[in-house]
Amino acid sequence: MIALPAEDRWVRVVRHFATALLIHWGVAEDDRDSILLIVGELAANAAQHGRADMTVSITLVERSVRIEVADRGAGPAPVPPKRFGSCDEHGRGLDIVECLAEWSETRMGPGGRQALAGFRLASTEAAGPGSTERDGVRSDCPRGIVGER
Repeated sequence: MIALPAEDRWVRVVRHFATALLIHWGVAEDDRDSILLIVGELAANAAQHGRADMTVSITLVERSVRIEVADRGAGPAPVPPKRFGSCDEHGRGLDIVECLAEWSETRMGPGGRQALAGFRLASTEAAGPGSTERDGVRSDCPRGIVGER
């Protein structure tokens, strides 16, 4: 777990923290890239909409990684999803998370917002021979958002 000010400049630190943790756990590069994108998008949202601070928690349970990002901000209501053909560069973070994660949800409470996501690992580098490869992103995920692997 890491707690930082809810500011854009700290999102990079969150990604470095997550990278070190995932490497330590032996998470394979393909899975690691997807998880880091999820963590980065959720942390960027917390930095943009949070008030004082954000807390990022990443947990490995069996073959799944659970990501929790909480902030104290009420912030503006989430923007409705945009069409992927739009030229606007903002408002796609939760769509990306939804495409990559096994599940995701956002909770609002008196203390702020909590974004959660789960990612099932396809393999780990430590698993050795016989480990499975990830087939790529979910079939309903637009290919313009995340590339095939």
